Amino acid sequence: MAAASCPSASCPSAPGPVRTLDDLPPTPFHARLAAVAAGGPFCDGYILGIVGIALPSLAQDRHLSSGGIGLVGASALLGVLAGGTLGGVVADRLGRKPLFTLNIAAFVVLSLLQAACPDLATLVLLRFLLGVAVGADYPIATAYVTEFMPRAWRGPILSGLILSWWVGYTASYAVGYLLSLLGDDFWRAGLASSAVPALLLFLMRAGLPESPRWLAQQGRIEEARAVVRRHLRADLPLGQESQGALSVMQILRSRYRGPLLFVSAFWILQSAPGFAIHTLQAQLLTQYHVPGALLGSFILTGLTVLGILPVSLGLINRVGRRPLLMSTFAVSLAGLLLLGAAPAPAEWAVFLGFTLYSVAEAAGSGLQFVYPNELFPTAIRATAMGLACSFSRLGAAFGTFLLPVGYARFGMQAMMLVAAGCMLLGLLISWRWAPETTGLRLDDTPQPPAHLAAGSLSDLPERTTR
Repeated sequence: MAAASCPSASCPSAPGPVRTLDDLPPTPFHARLAAVAAGGPFCDGYILGIVGIALPSLAQDRHLSSGGIGLVGASALLGVLAGGTLGGVVADRLGRKPLFTLNIAAFVVLSLLQAACPDLATLVLLRFLLGVAVGADYPIATAYVTEFMPRAWRGPILSGLILSWWVGYTASYAVGYLLSLLGDDFWRAGLASSAVPALLLFLMRAGLPESPRWLAQQGRIEEARAVVRRHLRADLPLGQESQGALSVMQILRSRYRGPLLFVSAFWILQSAPGFAIHTLQAQLLTQYHVPGALLGSFILTGLTVLGILPVSLGLINRVGRRPLLMSTFAVSLAGLLLLGAAPAPAEWAVFLGFTLYSVAEAAGSGLQFVYPNELFPTAIRATAMGLACSFSRLGAAFGTFLLPVGYARFGMQAMMLVAAGCMLLGLLISWRWAPETTGLRLDDTPQPPAHLAAGSLSDLPERTTR
């Protein structure tokens, strides 16, 4: 994950005095932190992806119905629903550091237990608990990275975490495909294989400091300054925010409700069809009568990297958040219409449709970690991120459960058109409500209001490059 430069007229790293953490030049510690933080999304993508390629083997071994297939695919996503909210609340109240390492230990243990699971119910439970750990990592890791990164790197690094997610997701398909060559009943080894990267990440995250922004928000100013002096080699006049964390209900009643609804809406509309299609990619290709479905699903999943890589290399700064979001919804819509418009599309049309959708959906997903962390202040950043993540995974779980049931009842073309409708709605919502936050300092993010009153996106500040 590298941060490319941007034009001087809009570059968030324009020269100027170093007054805040946003103004610091990138350091080796920033690079190390980005690499370590990327391990979490890698494991998350691997854990959520490996089930997609293991499902055909599992379904054959356990004689699963379409409902059973959907339940296994959706169980981890339902866990993310619980883990995102829980992890965000805990991170805002107890700090980013404690769970930054501990939840990775759960990855290791639960991954290994899948290899010995005796029945479907136990597997669903283990996948759910893995989802809880995955969901907790999203708000913790992204808030942690956001609060250390200078403006020049923040957008590329946060979208780079999504790139890491897709690399992990693609790696799971590669490992799953290789394991499938050993025999038809490879699903146990495939699901347990996520313990390997999780163990490495557990060792890498040990010894990292607490977020200085969180420490300052808690009034622990000297501790915050000590972290900055030791790890960033700077001495900054950090100040305490005027208000503490808000509860979930207070956030929903405050002027942050509007930004939260926007973030949740676009994330749900990306994730609901996205997780369903990627998790069931091999089975979808089979339904379209494409030969070599497992290999084809691996190739299509690998193409997602082509979508997110330019975003994490600096396109997100040059193009801007708002245009990027709208354009990716538009291209995703075109790909899904190609899949759903014809009753029996040719093989080339199937691959083209899935390629357009996969590349564009991956590029748009680069904003899933960016918008929530830029639109909310330190006091509620992790909670808001966790809520948005949870809402999105609820939609993703329903999509993953309903897609196999839907195509069994209504046909594949009908389900692709439903997914296209989600893209169209996402495009309209982005056009109407997506703000531009490129160049925004975290210090410019609006603070929690003294009197909680309902509001909208109009409460957000104008874009600034001060």
